[in-house]
Amino acid sequence: MRLISVKQAKALLKQMCTNKNKYHEVKLLTAKKDRSITVKNDGEKVTLIEEGYLHLEEKYSLEDISECRRAIQAAFKKEFPRSNRAYLITG
Repeated sequence: MRLISVKQAKALLKQMCTNKNKYHEVKLLTAKKDRSITVKNDGEKVTLIEEGYLHLEEKYSLEDISECRRAIQAAFKKEFPRSNRAYLITG
């Protein structure tokens, strides 16, 4: 687990909506570790899991990249409203 800036975290999450990423799963946690966003890419679908303010699990196809990116951006704003840094766990 390492601490990264919010700009790096957003860029990494947007990359998860494409096939050109090096991770299969990315999990971001707040400083208190009470809220998190998990994005899983299995090559066909992207799964977005929000834990914290909302508990949601949504799946998006890799064909519709813009919808996936919008959903990830909205989830990031909900779960990390005032954060400057986030903890990163990759897999």
